[in-house]
Amino acid sequence: MKRNCLFWILMSVLCFLTVSCRKYSGFKRDSSGFYYQFHQVNEQNPKPDMGDFVVVNMCLRSDDEVITPMTQNNMLIDDLYRGDIYSALRTMHLGDSATFIFDGRKFYEEFLCMGEYPYGKAPIYADVKLLKITLKQNLEKAEELYNEQMKRIRQREDSLIWEYVDRYFLDYENYHGIYYYHNVKGDGPKPVKDQKVHVLFRGLRLDNTEFASSTDPASPTIFNLGQGQAAVAWDAILPIMSVGDRITMVVPSSLAYGERGCEELNIPAYTPVVYELELLKIEE
Repeated sequence: MKRNCLFWILMSVLCFLTVSCRKYSGFKRDSSGFYYQFHQVNEQNPKPDMGDFVVVNMCLRSDDEVITPMTQNNMLIDDLYRGDIYSALRTMHLGDSATFIFDGRKFYEEFLCMGEYPYGKAPIYADVKLLKITLKQNLEKAEELYNEQMKRIRQREDSLIWEYVDRYFLDYENYHGIYYYHNVKGDGPKPVKDQKVHVLFRGLRLDNTEFASSTDPASPTIFNLGQGQAAVAWDAILPIMSVGDRITMVVPSSLAYGERGCEELNIPAYTPVVYELELLKIEE
């Protein structure tokens, strides 16, 4: 009886393996559910582990139709579900290339989050080459160093503001952290929230190089005050300005480009900026 049971178990396993092999010719089945075929193997190289960061070239296709072109992707190796692309990547060595076959619907809808899978029961093929591995501990160290650097920059911000004020302001006032002085004092009304204002401005870095401007009275910058349509500092300072006022102000990063800065404008993180601002007109 025991021998008969063992025989049927062995036959079941053999049948399963035979069907699996026939299903995708040349591919083997991983225990987590995906199929794989390696084209290049570098056994002397390391494999990524949970939490590591990898760079890959990957092309996704359904049979012969390309779903996404060959692109370079940065990916974290933490499973979303059993047998996903991250499970497959952990079977690769650095420099390996392989083709993986996944359940199309699950990959498309759960991993890519691209809505309903349009290819019926067809699987998704992923042609992958593993280009780079960054270990989890190296990522954590880099993040720690970055946070330390940001902390030092953040602590230096007040010093940068005071250095500028001391160097360029003869007199100044402080309004909600904005240091400003009047170049010209107007005698017109002050704007209130939701009113449309016309302004001229120059945006300066701390070395007094210009990063933006609108200085032609014939085509001023126009926006509704207090609705987030302009720089945060402008919404903050304009309610205490009169029509005709022209001020220079040093703005802390919290009211400017914040913890990210602006690479396009060459403004680092946690860096104050300078605005020259003139209130031309208020529309009733």
